[in-house]
Amino acid sequence: MSDSKIRELISSGVLTETRSENLGPVSYDLTTRAFHTRERQSLEKVTLSPGDSTYVSTVEVIKLPENIAARVLLRNSRIRQGLSLDAPLYFPGHHTRVFFRVTNMSSDQITLSTSDGIAQLVFETVEGNVEHPYKGSFSDELDYRGLGGYKDIYANEIEMIDKKTDEVRDIEKHMYANVLALMAIFAAIFTLVNVNVVAAGKCLSQVLVLNLTTVGSFGALVALITAVVKPKERWARITPWIVAVAAFAVAILIAIFL
Repeated sequence: MSDSKIRELISSGVLTETRSENLGPVSYDLTTRAFHTRERQSLEKVTLSPGDSTYVSTVEVIKLPENIAARVLLRNSRIRQGLSLDAPLYFPGHHTRVFFRVTNMSSDQITLSTSDGIAQLVFETVEGNVEHPYKGSFSDELDYRGLGGYKDIYANEIEMIDKKTDEVRDIEKHMYANVLALMAIFAAIFTLVNVNVVAAGKCLSQVLVLNLTTVGSFGALVALITAVVKPKERWARITPWIVAVAAFAVAILIAIFL
């Protein structure tokens, strides 16, 4: 729809809370009102890491007649920046503030504020009669409602996604813990070899004390690693401490009595 037709829609109240300078040849540049999190917080500024998304509400409100539909499109500059946009097709009969979601598809952080233009609105004429104008869960949505009436429907799916996310984080923790533990084990082996080479010719008790002290030190290191990554298994948290304490205790006993 052309700028002259969009101007007529503005005059007739189809699009309200507008600014004349935002009108383009075939679209209207939307003004950002706020950014919304899943917890329904409203923010004036947001920083998106790669892969992050945020919901956006606009200043403008639409009240579509039965022969007009509307689409939200991402502005060219934002496409080049690395953002992607998801938005519904606004059906005839829909009265709402304009909402959409943007996702950072780039490899860099992107900071957005309410002073930034992000999207544009285009209108389409619907041919024929619309028998059932929009009267859905998001009618008259002037403030962000999140999932609205679909919250209970999608609750199980959201819970499953959250569980999977936690599982992935646990796997990541275990990977880091395993890598660090393996590094500690290899370091302990090489240290033991060096200690025994250096201690060659010394009495057996001295060699045992050096070896046990080395084992105890690396056991304590592994214990500290597990304290940071916090594995779920109780044995994984306790075993390194037992090894460290036992090694130091035996080393002390040997040093005293032998």
